[in-house]
Amino acid sequence: MKTHLLPSVLFTGCTLAATFSYAGEKRIVVGDYTFPEVLSSALAQGISIPVYLKYTEDASIKQGKSEQKVADAKIVYKNDQLYVEAIDFNGYQQTTTLSPALKDRLQTLDQSFNHSMQIKVNDDSTLNMNLESMYLELAVDRNALATSLIPRSDVLAQATSNEISSILNYRFGYSYNDYDSLSNSSNYLSLDSMSSYKEHHVNLNGSIYGIGTSNVQSNLYRAMYERDFAGRRLAAGMMDTWSMQSIASLSALSTSKIYGFSYGTKSNTVIEDNKQSLTPIVVFLPSAGTVQIYRDGRLLSIQNFSMGSHEIDTSNFPYGIYNVELKTIIDGQETTTTAQVNKSYGRSSSVTGKLDWQLFGGMLEYYKQDQNNNSLYLNTVSKQDTCLMGAALAKNYNVLSGLALRSTFYAFDENAVAEAQTTLSFNPNTNITAQAMLATDSSYLGSIALSYNLPKGYGSVWGSYNKSEQGNKLYFTENHGFDAGLSFNFKQLYERLGFLNVSYSKSLLREYSNTNIEYFQNLFNTRYANISLRTGIQKSTYESQRSDQDKYIFVDVSLPISRWFSAGISSRNSNLLANASYKQNFSNSIINGIGVDVKQVIKRENDYLNQDDFSASAYLSYQTTINSGTLSASASAHSKNFNYTTQGSIASSNFSIGLGNNNFGSGVLINTGLPRGTKMSALINGQDYTLSGNRNFIPLAPYKKYTVELRSDKNSMDSVSIGQGRKNTVVLYPGNVAKIEPDVKQMVTIFGRIRYPDGEIASHVQLNNHIGKTKTDFNGEFSLDVDKKYPVITIVKENGDICESTLSLKEQQGVAWLGEISCIYKAATHGKDNLEARRYD
Repeated sequence: MKTHLLPSVLFTGCTLAATFSYAGEKRIVVGDYTFPEVLSSALAQGISIPVYLKYTEDASIKQGKSEQKVADAKIVYKNDQLYVEAIDFNGYQQTTTLSPALKDRLQTLDQSFNHSMQIKVNDDSTLNMNLESMYLELAVDRNALATSLIPRSDVLAQATSNEISSILNYRFGYSYNDYDSLSNSSNYLSLDSMSSYKEHHVNLNGSIYGIGTSNVQSNLYRAMYERDFAGRRLAAGMMDTWSMQSIASLSALSTSKIYGFSYGTKSNTVIEDNKQSLTPIVVFLPSAGTVQIYRDGRLLSIQNFSMGSHEIDTSNFPYGIYNVELKTIIDGQETTTTAQVNKSYGRSSSVTGKLDWQLFGGMLEYYKQDQNNNSLYLNTVSKQDTCLMGAALAKNYNVLSGLALRSTFYAFDENAVAEAQTTLSFNPNTNITAQAMLATDSSYLGSIALSYNLPKGYGSVWGSYNKSEQGNKLYFTENHGFDAGLSFNFKQLYERLGFLNVSYSKSLLREYSNTNIEYFQNLFNTRYANISLRTGIQKSTYESQRSDQDKYIFVDVSLPISRWFSAGISSRNSNLLANASYKQNFSNSIINGIGVDVKQVIKRENDYLNQDDFSASAYLSYQTTINSGTLSASASAHSKNFNYTTQGSIASSNFSIGLGNNNFGSGVLINTGLPRGTKMSALINGQDYTLSGNRNFIPLAPYKKYTVELRSDKNSMDSVSIGQGRKNTVVLYPGNVAKIEPDVKQMVTIFGRIRYPDGEIASHVQLNNHIGKTKTDFNGEFSLDVDKKYPVITIVKENGDICESTLSLKEQQGVAWLGEISCIYKAATHGKDNLEARRYD
């Protein structure tokens, strides 16, 4: 006997509505089941049903049905059989990862069910159909599943700014010196222009020196086009070596200019993670469950997963190499395994196995040495134009706690140069970096640096050695020397002790050495003051001919409200000096810092110091919304000095201009529509920025995604209500100026008593304004939020009469008591005016 299926079990309403026109066609029969006419018509055209994923060895649902939907399948009746014509995974968030081979096979599947209503997809998976409930199940074994790994890198999205925009960063400096009435001054202006369209930008960088003098000089350092997008960086034009080095190391080129190009995979748009364990920790769950991670019996994390293989998120785990216990809990049943976490401070990325490359070349403006055959000494340095071509490779390996390799090969001016750099983390506390350069003119460079963090926070030790030598063609600064240092935390031995820092450096080439020893200890710490002690020795020796020795001891006092005072005694080559300093920082102020330093010679043993026994210096730093800078000055009996530096930026986008207070390469331009002096706030990636007036430019770093949330400023009496545009997401590339134009209302909460024109109290009446309404009490008193742009309140009487009052709110902020308010009847009480008044209801 054949069973008829109920359409209500099989279809949603929208599917039925689309198939009513086929109700007159014949019914489809599959095995022992006969489909209704409507369903038969739908199957002839194709219907979509969900696909449920089931692990074949999962005993908990062996007899039941899976509830994990992973895809939608198109089922169609053709050639007297039911077919799966296509499977679409796009409609579901994939918490279980299928193997790429299986997923590709399913997405192109066009196959009929056999007499058992099964489709053998491959050796590891089968599709099973239950006709009675139209339940389609994908049964898989472990070989059909891939591991859901946490991405070690992410690619920045497209720029959200679609307009041509530009940012001009400027930095100006002025210095004046006077020594015994002999004075001189100097100044400079550095300009950095970034013009962009989406991800494309052009960068111009240069400086002007001696403005306003007869000896004005200028120099253009960079003029290049750049597009760094989707993991690829292309740069072309006039570049310096700094702009060229995305991977490449160009130690032999110094500060030469290059008219050429650079193209490669090392990109600012690829954000790489360095917080995950270098070796992924993977767990397999036959069905959905929970994994608890323990270290030495202490719970580190609880993470929930669906069926399949998943990587444990170790981003919040402590750094180090240590074992953890993984307790997997599924339907109350526990299984325990162990794994090792490998997290190192020294590596900059958790990405391994990816090969980065860079190609570069062009015309090189090279400064080289000319050597006289009859002399061993350098005669002159000349500029020469030559061709440059090169390539660079970089790759990270999963070795110990991380191995990074980088190499560069380039040729210019009949020289071939090879450079290599290796950084190896032996364990989370030990890192070694080695660098080498070899050139065909016999030039070479070699350096090695080692650092080790002592266990349990006791401190660290480090050391480095480097040597470089010129051949007969290349020109760079030779070096030969070593450095070593130690930092030790005595607090680990006894809590009342402090910190010791020791460093030593020596140049074997120039016979220079420097030794520093400093000890720091906190003496007294309460809510009123923090008092600490600094003492140390510094000794410098120059070619065994002269040595300087400084000794000092200072008491530092940190006071509440960002105040700091220091006083002490120092000695330089047996001359004794008294020193005192005071510094204070300010918040919510144009002036954000001041400081004063004074020195007095107490005892003079020799003429090593200058002739002045007393000197003083001071500084003042400021920051406004459009500029920031520092003024400093010093004076003594024989000399005076004054310095001023300032920086800022000018941004433009679609004929809108904004001014910023620092030198970032992109930003957001927010047009609030508020009058001058009115304040609100922008919360950008967790940091608060104060907005004042209508137009505000906030400089931000490029190659980042920002969330901008607009709100009232907690430090201002102004209250705003923000409609459309309250929360925005922007992606900024160099030169991008993202415009945000929110719907902002400046609000005032008003209190008062309203009367009719004849003086009668308007009690128990509805009071309306542009954005809301309220009701007066028996005494005609009320409170109401009002938009300052529309400061009108209206009473609409039962007979249709309208009585209005225009409020004076220009100077009001936040909350205002207006006292007695009188309204005035409008002349027209019928027709259009009456209808307009009644819309408030």
